[in-house]
Amino acid sequence: MESFKLTWHRFPNFVEAREFFRGRGCIYLQTDGTENVLRVGESYDPWERYKGGTAYALDAAGHNSGNLYFFAEVIGESQARKLLEANLIFDLQPRYNNQHKKKPPGVRVQYYHAGDVPKALLKQ
Repeated sequence: MESFKLTWHRFPNFVEAREFFRGRGCIYLQTDGTENVLRVGESYDPWERYKGGTAYALDAAGHNSGNLYFFAEVIGESQARKLLEANLIFDLQPRYNNQHKKKPPGVRVQYYHAGDVPKALLKQ
């Protein structure tokens, strides 16, 4: 079973996170102000995926909400990120993800957290 070390970095907005992780594959979490996970996502390059006004629209929608973003680099191919994303969604059951919540992914992976870990993950 593959194991992933997720070294989390905390950001107050998506635009800053997108710039910091430019050109790097990653997993990201959107949390509320108390760091409960609202959504899990993955990207091969957040700068490319969320270019134009998309990142700014996310920040505008969350203006004054206290929501935070946590990003962790995932080195390797797209399939590894997608598999990790599916496992995190199943395990965390975030409110704003639709897929991967009802049945476990076909391949389970192990992961552990390091860095600026969201408070909700420390309770696991």
